[in-house]
Amino acid sequence: MSSSAAERVLRLSHVNRPVYTQCCKLGAVVLPVPLRPSAPFMGLFQEAAFLDNIRAYNSMFSMTSFGANIDESVNITRGPYTFKVSGQVSHWIGSLCPPSSEKPRFLQLYIYDTENEVSNRLRFFDNPTQGALDERFVSIIGSTLNATNEYVCTFKSAADIACGMGLETYSVRLYNNVSDRRYGAPSPGTLGAIIAGDDPNSSQYDIVVHSKDGLPHRISKLHPAYMPFQYPLLFPFGEDGWSPRMRSRTNSECSDRNITVNMYYSYQLHARSNMFSLLLCGGRLFQQYIVDAYICVEQNRLDYVQNHQEQLRSEYVSGVYDALSRGDSEGRFIGRRIFLPASFVGGPRYMYKHYQDALAICRIYGNPQYFVTFTCNVKWPEIVRYMDTHGVDHSQNRPDIIARVFQMKVEAFILFLKDDKPFGNVDAYLYTIEFQKRGLPHCHTLVWVAASDRITTAAEVDKYISSELPDPHLEPSLYKIVTECMLHGPCGFLNPKSPCMRDRKCTKNIPKPCQSSTTFDKDEYVHYKRREGAYHTMRSRV
Repeated sequence: MSSSAAERVLRLSHVNRPVYTQCCKLGAVVLPVPLRPSAPFMGLFQEAAFLDNIRAYNSMFSMTSFGANIDESVNITRGPYTFKVSGQVSHWIGSLCPPSSEKPRFLQLYIYDTENEVSNRLRFFDNPTQGALDERFVSIIGSTLNATNEYVCTFKSAADIACGMGLETYSVRLYNNVSDRRYGAPSPGTLGAIIAGDDPNSSQYDIVVHSKDGLPHRISKLHPAYMPFQYPLLFPFGEDGWSPRMRSRTNSECSDRNITVNMYYSYQLHARSNMFSLLLCGGRLFQQYIVDAYICVEQNRLDYVQNHQEQLRSEYVSGVYDALSRGDSEGRFIGRRIFLPASFVGGPRYMYKHYQDALAICRIYGNPQYFVTFTCNVKWPEIVRYMDTHGVDHSQNRPDIIARVFQMKVEAFILFLKDDKPFGNVDAYLYTIEFQKRGLPHCHTLVWVAASDRITTAAEVDKYISSELPDPHLEPSLYKIVTECMLHGPCGFLNPKSPCMRDRKCTKNIPKPCQSSTTFDKDEYVHYKRREGAYHTMRSRV
């Protein structure tokens, strides 16, 4: 079965007409076709030197600062690039003109000393640790944004008009809700206005940029310019992002026609035939965009929970009930808190609910018989075929494809356990998906089998589990898989700089001692057979 067929909705699909809901909700979500920028600008996304530093080039032209604690330590060692942040993420915008004692940054570089714009940007982003940035790339980006990005044109026009009128202080208000604006690239003159005082037509989510303020202001995630301001390289025309006024195009009588944040980004992250998307070609910047989009989705869910506490019975559950369960008996320990229901993924009640479900299974079926770890492999034919078809050089640049293929593989793996019965009749199973430090997912699975198929002796373990290399002559395919994907190290004195080394010892206790047969210890922990002189392989010249 192909990867595309695995994502179809079975109850709605036919053999020659598959139906999908993950991308557009059966056609209810329809966004404009992405605009194609100029050929020189598109050519940058084919340059390896540009893609390696695309986040630096984007920061150079970004109109807002990215407020987050970025963890670069995960990229010190070798391996695929991973964008990782911790804590809250926010976008901040400053004034149009820098203070007299400071150099221009972000938005200010668009209107400050425009004759030397390229040299000003390169001087500000001169960082010897990230390598030299190409002046040619900066010139192409600058000329493209100055000509096509309506937000850039708006700020430049505001500065020119204010200068012509002799205004020393002024503000530019970008409206959050414009009645005649459509999805996609904004029309000239519809984004905002120059104001000198209070504007009665403004809302609390409007962006107000002052000419001389000195203080950065946080942009609301509900404003359609939230993403275009931060990612001008992905949205060179200043296309609108998500906003609460977006509506679906469904013909049903459903009263709720709102396009949620999750629906919007799900549509954006899906590639479509005969439709070019600059967003999906962003490489490392695309990783940052996905993280930013996920945080917007999560923040939207938290805002919903916070604004609907009355329907969630928070006064009872989060107040008195939680206090009594902790053993508090005095009223001063009971306070108003934000209650996260069990339906909120990742919350404490969500985790506790699934923990209780697992204990209920153990109460019925006893201890699980098998613990299986199913790992992701970027060399799977489905991933490789997609990357080759769409011209993606590195699979790390499309984490969305890796996650989608892995989810389909997990579902096929569970189906294999139940239908093919490699361990016998399956009574129950549980699994959880985790992500490694470098981004690849893996699945931990607990399997309960029927009493007649359970392992009772140590000799029966060898039928299902082996800690020895397969015979390269009798099982060449299995030998190749094990030696390429399932070996640890080398570590120890052969490689003291291995990530698993702590205090000159392997934290995984590798290598394990050899023994001629599989045995159980007094705690019923299994020790697998590892015979001396078995098959071997070379890895990292060891």
